Amino acid sequence: MDRSLMESLQHLGESMPGGFFVYQADEEQKILYINDIVLDIFGCSTAEELQELTGNTFKGFVHPDDWERIESSIHSRVLEHSKKLDYVEYRLVRKDGSIRWVDDYGHLVHTEEYGDVYYVLIRDITELHVERDEFHGREEVIEGLSVGFSSIYLLDIDQGTMIPYQQRKEDFYEILSENGMHGYRQIASNYANRYVLPEDRELYLREVAPERIKARLQEEQSYLVNYRCIDGKGTITYMEMSIVVIENDTEYHHVIMGYRDITERALRLQQDLADKLNLEMELEREKHSNEIKSSFLFNISHDIRTPMNAIKGFTDLAKRHIHEPELVQEYLAKVEESNQYLLTLIDDLLEMSRLDYGHVEVRLEACSLQEELEIVLDLFRGLIEEKKLELITEFDMQGQQVYVDTSRFERIMGNLISNAVKFTPQGGTITVKALKKQVSDSGYARFEFVVSDTGVGMTEEFMKRMYEAFEREESSTKTGNLGTGLGLAITKQLLDLLGGSISVESEKGKGSTFKVNLPLKMADETKEYPAEHVQPEEIKRKTGQYRVLLVEDIEINRMLAETLLEEEGFLVESVPDGSDAVEIIKTHPEWYYDVILMDIQMPVMNGYEATRLIRSMGRKDTSLMPIIALSANARDEDKRMSMESGMNSHVAKPFDIAQLIKTINKHLKGINKK
Repeated sequence: MDRSLMESLQHLGESMPGGFFVYQADEEQKILYINDIVLDIFGCSTAEELQELTGNTFKGFVHPDDWERIESSIHSRVLEHSKKLDYVEYRLVRKDGSIRWVDDYGHLVHTEEYGDVYYVLIRDITELHVERDEFHGREEVIEGLSVGFSSIYLLDIDQGTMIPYQQRKEDFYEILSENGMHGYRQIASNYANRYVLPEDRELYLREVAPERIKARLQEEQSYLVNYRCIDGKGTITYMEMSIVVIENDTEYHHVIMGYRDITERALRLQQDLADKLNLEMELEREKHSNEIKSSFLFNISHDIRTPMNAIKGFTDLAKRHIHEPELVQEYLAKVEESNQYLLTLIDDLLEMSRLDYGHVEVRLEACSLQEELEIVLDLFRGLIEEKKLELITEFDMQGQQVYVDTSRFERIMGNLISNAVKFTPQGGTITVKALKKQVSDSGYARFEFVVSDTGVGMTEEFMKRMYEAFEREESSTKTGNLGTGLGLAITKQLLDLLGGSISVESEKGKGSTFKVNLPLKMADETKEYPAEHVQPEEIKRKTGQYRVLLVEDIEINRMLAETLLEEEGFLVESVPDGSDAVEIIKTHPEWYYDVILMDIQMPVMNGYEATRLIRSMGRKDTSLMPIIALSANARDEDKRMSMESGMNSHVAKPFDIAQLIKTINKHLKGINKK
């Protein structure tokens, strides 16, 4: 052998902690070098004794019964050109005739002097093999403890060995190939660093530490550890490790470690938990919603009965004092006040329903914001004077014309001013401000509207939920103030619809300040826009000049409308259904009727269908005659459907007679009967 190679092998072999030898990878398999530990393994004192015992060949090292298996493993590695260590276990016969088990790790290298040679690390594993045989002797116990686990290992805590019983995953297989079965702590550390999700590594290493295993198994026969693994593609796998003490091992030296993939179960459990949480949240929301509805129904019942009681009571009083005009006038004023509250309440409920179901259309029209604010304030001036409140207004808009949905704007400001008046005691102050804050190049301006008062204020707790439907800080039973708890909810939703925002500052006992910001497109100030909300015009007609066909199925409504219209000087004929209206028009000559007031919901033929049939008769009067919807259906959708069916206007019930007359006159003036 080359001296330099020999010296290198000798130096390498002497520094090895275990047995080390080199042999030629040819048919002869001649031993080129052995260290002293190899001599110890074979029970020999000198190299000559070992050469005599083995024939100085690797084949002579291996027990004859194991040679075929070992030779096959070596040839497979050579054919694969594998750079990995070739790990094999086999028996050998010592000088004294005893049989020992060894394992070796061989590596094939090429040298110039000797061609291909094997460098081999060898160690005596007889005791370990006995333990493993004992382990396999406990197969029935292990099988019973490890049902469903894909990888199972026997851990000898004292020896620090981890022997595979079955492996269906490659994780530990590779690590054991690299580290051997000894060095359990290093094996666990390598596994954690290579496969375990970083967030779970500390947990995993803590639970598999030998001292932790012993401590836990002294209290319980087994325990589970759940953790997550992650691969190079970022896929997360949920794992479950079971650690079970072997029966009759009172010192807790030997335990079984089982590993299995529980990803499917974990994801299903997560989904079940999520579904359960969602269900609980839904039930909680439903419970909260039912509580709100129950509270609302209780409050609304009281709020409805209060004005109804007033209407009934003051009506009875008016009957009793029918010959005392001043008292009758006072009682009727109370009836009108209560009636107005009922209408407002119903309107709030309908508006909230429209907003909730998205049945709201924005209708922009040019107007003066200052005029709109004055219109809203006019609605409350009487109550402001009655409560002796001081009203301060600050408008800085220079008569600016803008495009806005006037009805929604009036409702927003009306709700805020109404609350300020309602919750401010006598002698208090209400301030209404309107400012143009910012103008953009796009033709839009940002306006700020402020409504502040020195009233009762609100608690911080109530302000967290004040925009929720049906919410009131205190019921009208306690405060004496009628209200549904819908005003602020409607205001907030309308502002969301118009692209605006609202904020509030309030302190209990010191008042509240609401600020509304609203972006609006400016109108051309050089144009003249028709003034809105003018006083009802005079009725331009002669008594008995115009004949009205009233179509109404409810007798009491029909009687009321007939009386009011006749008192205004109209000739009134009425029918109870749309089908009757169609037939009576057919039986009368052209222009017998000047206008038709049409209900919508009727039992045989509704107002939409009746209008379409009348318009299709082909007569001049039926084409031009004003048909005005007079209906309790007051949604935007109802108004649109009225127009689409051929009607000219839509007046909501309960109607104001002055508004109705104004609508009739507007359409009558434009008719040319010639």
